[in-house]
Amino acid sequence: MRVAVIGFGLMGRQIAQVFAQHGHEVKVTDESPVAVKSGLEEVAHGPYGIESAIAKAKMSREEGTMTLQRILPSSDLKDACGDADLVIEAVYELLPLKQEVFAKLESAASPSALLASNTSTLTVSKIGSKLSKKDRLLGMHFFNPAQVTKLVEIVKTSQTSKRVIQQAAKIVETIGKTPIIADDEPGFIANRLGLTLYMEASRLLEEGTAKINDIDLAMKLGYNHPMGPFELADFVGLDTRLRNLEALFQTTGDERWIPPKALREMVNQGYLGDPSRRKHSKGGYREFFKTTP
Repeated sequence: MRVAVIGFGLMGRQIAQVFAQHGHEVKVTDESPVAVKSGLEEVAHGPYGIESAIAKAKMSREEGTMTLQRILPSSDLKDACGDADLVIEAVYELLPLKQEVFAKLESAASPSALLASNTSTLTVSKIGSKLSKKDRLLGMHFFNPAQVTKLVEIVKTSQTSKRVIQQAAKIVETIGKTPIIADDEPGFIANRLGLTLYMEASRLLEEGTAKINDIDLAMKLGYNHPMGPFELADFVGLDTRLRNLEALFQTTGDERWIPPKALREMVNQGYLGDPSRRKHSKGGYREFFKTTP
């Protein structure tokens, strides 16, 4: 199967690597040539990249070389999508930007190609609103880091065909992931649940009811979560978490999704989460609250 990934930032790189590791040719493109170059470097040498997998004996050197050879940079949208069976948009979580990409996809991609957005919070039908053939439009939400996480949310709009959903589910299974099906509502399933927990944890912190470490331990030891809500936010990236909440609030108008003041302040001051995953970050929750009275 031939795959095109549009947008070679954090998630685009991970998605491309996953498909390439499972034998699929992946063409990637980004408006920034720098992003393509740094993305290929991260796929090769990043914390979840090829060299790391080889070092952990999860992949042979030959498999690693073949994986990298399957990821092909493309200079433009037409070259990337022209012969693709599946197109995955993975640009920033901004509705106008995603709509702009999808407005161009119909003429750039094959009429038979599936057109998917990796959005985590936005309404898929709005993203692809300018498509004339909407039965092949869907969401395919991969989770960070896609190389490790096993879940992919498949999002169906009111016009997505059953055939497309079935086809997408099979594709997800071929790359070693488990698909779940969600209706096209903002936040879908996982983010609605995860962000609800994060918002309640933020209220506990703001009210002084509990401290960061105790809140995280409550979910890790009491509910067997691999990470607490603040640890997870640092891992995902606080700038990403802020964009997700802003998108949910703008889409729904529901005040429960208004981002916490502390989160916005942290991002404004350069506390973007785990410094090993966010270059130039001053740190995450624990570092910020150590320096804030």
